[in-house]
Amino acid sequence: MRATFILPFSILALAGCSSEPSAEKSAEDVIAAANQMARPLPGLYETKAELREFSVPGVPAAQLDMMKKQFSANADRTSTFCLTKSQAENGFEDMVRQMGEAGEGVKCSFSRFDAAGAKLDAALTCTGPGGMNMAMNMDGTVAPDRSDMTMTMKNSSSMMPGMEMTMVMQSESRRIGECPA
Repeated sequence: MRATFILPFSILALAGCSSEPSAEKSAEDVIAAANQMARPLPGLYETKAELREFSVPGVPAAQLDMMKKQFSANADRTSTFCLTKSQAENGFEDMVRQMGEAGEGVKCSFSRFDAAGAKLDAALTCTGPGGMNMAMNMDGTVAPDRSDMTMTMKNSSSMMPGMEMTMVMQSESRRIGECPA
């Protein structure tokens, strides 16, 4: 499934998580928890994403402003995607498996994935090339025809010793009709 489906629906963007991450959860554990959530309806969806916060302590204000504008240009957008009937029937299984193998040498694992009714509270960590480390928390709601997620990402890299970039993204998706024929 496309990233626009992954982030808003489970994000699988995640502020406000109060519980501490626990031991790594297997893909099967996360899939079992995700299967407790309502399956999405097939159809055409609109996703609005917005960068809410951006910080890199220790970076001069002018450079930080330039970085924030650059990230906003890539993050602040509205897009549409079609969720097919077979993707909807599969629920979140593909999404969970794809997040574990993010590609380009990046590996991710969930330490928390709590789904209760429409509420989702999840945490995952990713590692990758250049000593990249990212911790992401997701908090939001998921319904068959919409989602609203806040994602908090903290990134560090051996290429930027002692620096940690924090971003908070808000992502809302809603079903707007049938997929084009």
